[in-house]
Amino acid sequence: MRCISVPILALVLAACQQQEPVPATTATPAPAPLAVLPSAVPPSTSRDPQDVLFAWAKAVSVKDWATAYGYWGDHGAASGMTLDQFKASWGKLVQPDLEIGKGQLEGAAGSSFYSVPVTIIDGQRRIPGEVVLRRSNDVPGADAEQLRWHIESTTLKP
Repeated sequence: MRCISVPILALVLAACQQQEPVPATTATPAPAPLAVLPSAVPPSTSRDPQDVLFAWAKAVSVKDWATAYGYWGDHGAASGMTLDQFKASWGKLVQPDLEIGKGQLEGAAGSSFYSVPVTIIDGQRRIPGEVVLRRSNDVPGADAEQLRWHIESTTLKP
């Protein structure tokens, strides 16, 4: 099982983005390349469900509840909660860190599903569960919301 610790990953990648001091010259230095996080890919355009899962995990780890809510289908409504209810439920987490296991991609009539074991570690508390992402396959008439990878369901109970 491959585990990702989102806060540590963010710190490592942030450290990679630090620029070295540039000696004074008359030439203008080229800008330093920036590392691109998988989570930097907007969920509406990513064709990789793992990118969307990592972006959601990053939002949870920094307690950005509005963003985490938006990764659910119907821009959050598929969570079965309003944004305020979502914030109240997930906001109980103090210092969430996430371990993400290996996902499994499956197809069904007109849709693809990506199921992943996820454990939220919040201090001494460990909350194991599964996150299922879904997107409609490229079928005629599917709109952008149906075509984006989004959270369909989870067994995580914060």
